[in-house]
Amino acid sequence: MSVASFAFITLGCVKNEADSERIASSLTAAGHRAAAVDRADLVIVNTCGFIDAAKEESIAALLDAAEAVKARGARLAAYGCLVQRYRDELAGELAEVDVFSGFDITPLVEALDRIAAGRDGEVALADAHPGRRAPARPLHAYLKISDGCDRRCTFCAIPLIKGAYEVVPPGEILELAEAALSRGARELVLVGQDTARWSFAGYGGIDRLLADLSALGPLWLRLLYLQPEDVSESLLTALGRFAVPYLDIPFQHASRKVLRRMGRTGDGAAFLKLIERARDTVPEAALRSTFIVGFPGESESDFEELLDFVAQSGIAVGGVFPFDPQQGTRAATLGRPVPKEVCRDRAARLSYALESAALGYWSSLIGSQQKMLVETGLRGREGEAIGRIAPQAPDVDGRTLVHGLVCRRGQTTTIRVDGVVGFDLVASAGGPQH
Repeated sequence: MSVASFAFITLGCVKNEADSERIASSLTAAGHRAAAVDRADLVIVNTCGFIDAAKEESIAALLDAAEAVKARGARLAAYGCLVQRYRDELAGELAEVDVFSGFDITPLVEALDRIAAGRDGEVALADAHPGRRAPARPLHAYLKISDGCDRRCTFCAIPLIKGAYEVVPPGEILELAEAALSRGARELVLVGQDTARWSFAGYGGIDRLLADLSALGPLWLRLLYLQPEDVSESLLTALGRFAVPYLDIPFQHASRKVLRRMGRTGDGAAFLKLIERARDTVPEAALRSTFIVGFPGESESDFEELLDFVAQSGIAVGGVFPFDPQQGTRAATLGRPVPKEVCRDRAARLSYALESAALGYWSSLIGSQQKMLVETGLRGREGEAIGRIAPQAPDVDGRTLVHGLVCRRGQTTTIRVDGVVGFDLVASAGGPQH
């Protein structure tokens, strides 16, 4: 029986990475198999539709992929958030795309079935070059534990795209985790909208889920997207016991006035108390956050309040997003827009403030010994390796370069931090390898 092959090009946030992994497992279970992008029968672009820049990136990726895919007789599919929200418009404009699929994978399965049935025993594209090695699997696996959102922040289109908040059942999460570990993942990264809120009737909350996942034996366990009002003492205790010292909390702003216009709670003073409380339970935790500048009505004093908060936060990594009004959100109709040139200036100033704050955190690690997960072993006369220490999340944070170390991908080794370059670390070999 012929099978067809597929490959993903994933755009947007790490929640999309989790979706791609989950869908790949479903397509494999349906009798098809994964391949490299340049060899797959069906290339699937997992799109993002969160902000205008992400929409433009997704369309550009589809057009770029179409040229290469069509040249070798393969097929192209558009999947995900952008398709879910703008399917009809995309179908009318992108004749190069063969399959459009929102959040239903049925069109993908059907397309692969048609490809396989039409092959009539011919060799699959993925088999055309049997000597070529498949790309290495990631050493981390994203596990989506929730989707959708009920918060209705005035700037956010996620509820319009994803719908109401819902959790993934614990049995499904644990099954996905075991499968990822069996494929070689060393780190499990839990993602979703508001992961701190996760709970399941008859099972318990996120603290039990972390304990059960930790019992499976990953090297590291990481939790992303913690909304500040749901960071409880029990969650912090569970993080301290079972997960890496890492706090991903999207504060978005520090001005009480701006946060209320965003439809959010808290303020800079409350957030600083939360950070202090968190670090009492999870000492030396790396703090990651995101912020929006230029929100309608944001004054210079509001922005200065945000700068003061960042300076006091001890943040390790921060992202800055100039306000981008999205169709259908309340913020798009609030009025009192901040001029674009002012917005750009504030984004640059906040980026500089975040880099300065981050330098303080990463510099505090100089001279310390850390466990590093090796992601790339570079064999030279003296040896080099690139990897991550526990405070560095995959894909979104910096990495660590180690000199004087010959090692293999997937090993762990003890290193000594020698310096900081931006958000990256430079280190030297400092202990045994495992």
